[in-house]
Amino acid sequence: MELADSSAAGLSPAAGLRLEDWLAEAGLAGLPAEHLVEGVAERLLAEGVPLRRIYVAIATLHPLVRALSYTWIAGQGLVDNEAMPHRETPEVPQPWQESPFRHMLMNGVFDLRRQLTGPGAVFDFPVLREFAEEGYTDWQALAFGFGWDLSNAAEEFRNPGMGMVSSFLTAHPDGFAPDRLARLKQVLPHLALAIKAGALARLARDVTASYIGGDAASHVLSGEIRRGMAQKIDAVVLYADLRGFTAVADRLAIEPLVAMLNAYFDCLGPAIEIQGGQILKFLGDGLLASFQLADGQDPAPLCAAALTAAEQALAAVAVLNERRRAAGEPALDLDIALHRGAVMYGNVGTSARLDFTLIGPAVNEAARLENLCTALGRNLVASRSFALSAGGAARRLQSLGPHVLRGLAEPQEVFGLAGSADDQERVGST
Repeated sequence: MELADSSAAGLSPAAGLRLEDWLAEAGLAGLPAEHLVEGVAERLLAEGVPLRRIYVAIATLHPLVRALSYTWIAGQGLVDNEAMPHRETPEVPQPWQESPFRHMLMNGVFDLRRQLTGPGAVFDFPVLREFAEEGYTDWQALAFGFGWDLSNAAEEFRNPGMGMVSSFLTAHPDGFAPDRLARLKQVLPHLALAIKAGALARLARDVTASYIGGDAASHVLSGEIRRGMAQKIDAVVLYADLRGFTAVADRLAIEPLVAMLNAYFDCLGPAIEIQGGQILKFLGDGLLASFQLADGQDPAPLCAAALTAAEQALAAVAVLNERRRAAGEPALDLDIALHRGAVMYGNVGTSARLDFTLIGPAVNEAARLENLCTALGRNLVASRSFALSAGGAARRLQSLGPHVLRGLAEPQEVFGLAGSADDQERVGST
């Protein structure tokens, strides 16, 4: 939907269009929250509401981010846009303990005002005195519920009304006049609804991408969700697994076990994504990733990128293991297999539960290649098809000879990382 007569940037409502109507159109169009905040601020300012500063924070259902916040200042526009991660510990930071927003959330308060000058001034929260010292005269906060189930969230976010909290500051000598304050409160529910509409669309995209990967998420959200839909693609498959994990898992409590897994995946995941690959799924203590080739694309750069990702991941694991051993914690080897082949990319599953994944012989061969790592004393092995597609990057590999892979009739040549050029056989000479 196109916003009627909106500016090219989508920041300001059109002249003559009621602000509430613009917010309805903007919400339906999924305009980002930062544009909504800025558009509302500029229009209210033009209407005579003496705004100097606006702060808006939005709760999310994202697995990594608990809230998004936006700060607007008159004459400067949007000056801050922050994603606030979930707290890793139960301790509440001091600034948040003393925040008026926390007070509102903990006590179900949806409308809170504080005058910052004159005999009626109240400074029951430290930040209010800071605002007064900066020249602000009046502070108004409003909260709106999104109806999200936050029963498993931190205590202060469990209030069923949690959704959006906002504050508005003025430096007008008389503060917010009654009619200006009434206008502000008239518009804010529409802003909250428009923000929620956009947040739901982004939430679907971001959460889906967090769990199944960005490319798969784009397929899901574009409507490619019928069971059995798949496409044949040429890809480099990366299959990784932690060696010895089962033995360690038997003697570790669940919390340190999960923390350990996350630490190792943090070595592998960024390396894959930086090099242009995507993680398709986590498989217990391993993962499956792919580097997809476009039609007619030279495979050498993509193979080089996959090999670089594997090397960077192994280097990061070496650093992590050194740190864990020094702390008396168990350390694990990471094994990686690289293979190039044709795979089917799409969704499979039941009538009620679907999963986007790679399927086909190439995926099975990558998993069986990875099983050779222990026997060969290697942390990285690659198939002949990968080595032959790697171009100049093949010089970083050496042949380990033919080996039997379960399910294949003929032994397959396997490659590992090469050492010095003098004493190891290179792919180019095989």
